[in-house]
Parts: sequence; structure tokens; C-alpha cells
Amino acid sequence: MKHPSTADTPDEEKQLRCIWRSQPYDLSQLRGAVGSFFQHIAWGDVVAVQAPMGTGKTTFVSALAQVLGAQDVASSPTFALCQEYPLEERAGSTEKQTIRHLDLYRIQHDSELRGLGWDELMEDAGAITLVEWPERAADHFPDRAKLLRIERQPDGLRLASLWVRETA
Repeated sequence: MKHPSTADTPDEEKQLRCIWRSQPYDLSQLRGAVGSFFQHIAWGDVVAVQAPMGTGKTTFVSALAQVLGAQDVASSPTFALCQEYPLEERAGSTEKQTIRHLDLYRIQHDSELRGLGWDELMEDAGAITLVEWPERAADHFPDRAKLLRIERQPDGLRLASLWVRETA
């Protein structure tokens, strides 16, 4: 994501605001944290996932896919760059819904994003798109993208928070 103070015009400054914070959780409490997180996102959302390596980014995405009834269990897309987890069709729903998991760790240059179909992925109303290592595409996220930060606490528990951009 662009730096929070990056402005599209000189008189328009963007600020981040926290809209959700989890309770500290461990693996046994992860599904509860993910369920609470899901109450603050919507289909079509793009979520940049920011956390140090080994903090549980992929585990969080996997739990979200499982909670929402994905047909496949999420795994790290590091080598494929993008994994899609279609959800089982729900009664009365005509749209296919997908959890999309991008891992940009191996991206060396932002020109590689075109090969992924980045612009189309960012506009998919039938998906929740979660992007690990978002700093590799910092200037290419839509302004409406949200930021999920996961932190490891000294006691080993995790704490997650969800941020949105606001115009000051």
C-alpha cells in the first residue's frame, strides 16, 4: 500500500484508521479471530497482509478459507504467487465467491504484476483478495484496499488489526 501520508493531490492527505483489533489469539483461538475479522470485510475487498516472516500470515488466510467453506485448504502460494480457493456454492447465490491469496515475496520488479493480471485481480467483486508482502506492490493497490497487520506478542500469542485509508 502507498505510504499513509501519500496524497493524490496536495490538499488531500490519506490517514490510516484502525477499524478492528483482535483479542490476543493462539492456534486454538484462530477461527474465532478470523470470524471476527470477516465481519469487517466484504466481497470485492483487497487486503494487504503485513507481518514479519513466520508470524502466521498464511495460517490466517488458511483459517479464513476454511471458515468460509473453501473447497480446498489454503497453503502458501509462494511458488505459484497466486492461489484461489473457490467457496462451495450457497443456496440462492448466483455468483461464484473465491478467496484469493497472493504472495509477492518472489516479485523482483513491479512489472511482474502485469503477468499476474494485477489490475483485474484488484477489481474482482466475487473475491476477497489477500496479499502477502504487499510492499512489493506498494504503489499498485487500489485506494480502497485495507491493511491487515499481524503481530507476535512476547507471550507467543498473535494480535491482528485491520486498517482503512481515510481522507483527512
